[in-house]
Amino acid sequence: MQLERLPVFKVIMWAGTTLNVAGSFLVASKMFFAGYVLFMVASVIWVFQGVRNRDFPLLTLNAFFLAANALGLYNNV
Repeated sequence: MQLERLPVFKVIMWAGTTLNVAGSFLVASKMFFAGYVLFMVASVIWVFQGVRNRDFPLLTLNAFFLAANALGLYNNV
């Protein structure tokens, strides 16, 4: 599928997925600041998607991930 044919929300969802994967590799590589920032941006994207789709389990999970990653960022900076 060509990028211009993808709905914008699909692109946003793939951005959230990609940022989570990149964040996990950065944290595993001990690049904590960058990894936690990517995790937090991804969580905001998924919270947005949870609200948009009325997917409350997704929203709840990522709200807690956002809080946990903020704590991780605070403890590693």
